[in-house]
Amino acid sequence: MNVDVESLGTFNRTAQVGARRAAENLTGMTGIETAVDVTEVTLASADDLARGDRRVGVAIDFEGGIDGTSLLTFSPEGVEVLLDTLLPGEGVEESAVAEIGNIVTSGFVEGWADHLDAIIDISPPAYVEGTGEEVLDAAGFERDRAFVFRSQVGAVGKELDVEFHMFPERDSMEEMLSGGDDPVSVEKLATLREMAEAGAATASETVSAMTGIGTDVDITHLSFVPIEDVPAELADRPYVGVVLRTEGALGGYVLVLFDEASAREVAAALVPGTDEVTTFNEQAQSAMKEIGNVMTSSFIDGWANVLDATIDISPPQFVHDAGPAVAESVVARLGRTQSFAFLFDATLRADDREFDCGIYALPDETDLRTALEDIDPDATAERKTKAGTL
Repeated sequence: MNVDVESLGTFNRTAQVGARRAAENLTGMTGIETAVDVTEVTLASADDLARGDRRVGVAIDFEGGIDGTSLLTFSPEGVEVLLDTLLPGEGVEESAVAEIGNIVTSGFVEGWADHLDAIIDISPPAYVEGTGEEVLDAAGFERDRAFVFRSQVGAVGKELDVEFHMFPERDSMEEMLSGGDDPVSVEKLATLREMAEAGAATASETVSAMTGIGTDVDITHLSFVPIEDVPAELADRPYVGVVLRTEGALGGYVLVLFDEASAREVAAALVPGTDEVTTFNEQAQSAMKEIGNVMTSSFIDGWANVLDATIDISPPQFVHDAGPAVAESVVARLGRTQSFAFLFDATLRADDREFDCGIYALPDETDLRTALEDIDPDATAERKTKAGTL
């Protein structure tokens, strides 16, 4: 399946409009001030979406100008906030959640209907609850769907935690996104995503080897977002880490960011004779640069192997700032030449302690297109199979 990047960008904007309408409907119904935090198109597998935490919401099928399924979910705490607002003292009621879901989803679908100049019919809402995997199964999520539209809605002064997923049927997506002068192969993008996942696993092993902190890759995503929305992909809390420029076969930027507590633990493990790091002095900064540099090399080596080319990395730049502020410096540079970004991101966590590290790769769009032309997904799959038998 090939997709036109311009069309993908157009439909991302359409999803943004739909998400804003959905948020407006939620505000109008509850009186709670809401806003869309982020809208993205994600090349996702079922494992990526099957979060372990519990969710409550509704699944609604739609057909017309676009066919598929939508899934609107809240955290259990978010549902309590909504029901306390609408039905104070009456507890959780499936019918109330279904009604909220129906009205909110209608707003999202209206945005698509207006853009497509078509009538889109929606089914009655089906109440769903459970873990991420259980909710996906209840929604009838088809595992071979290529792209998922995802929006997060936040509330002012409230713990609402609203997520909206739109799963278009593959035929509908192909019809909407095919054509264009310079299409991108979804299969080749998936190959790069798999290499990013493998690179994240190697980077995780690097952290463990250098610090003695056992970590695993928790999440790996490939998202397509407007360049100005990239900062919203990072939580608005302090991070410590590095930013590196990549050059060669795949130019762009890589960010390796630890939460402050994890960064102190990492720096203490790397600075000789140090049991605790309270400030990021020159020694601690040097330690963060060292581990960030090695992790980045581990992360992109797989891509270099697939492309059979060299990817060079610049000396690491130490950063200690809120996530959006760190990303804005990168976005300002990439935004001079592109309107959208393919964002590869992975999260590393430890099983036995609070530990959080994110790796974010933002390739230059022109370099990415060139790189995709040289990728043979079949050859890559064969190489992975052979490697697994050694």
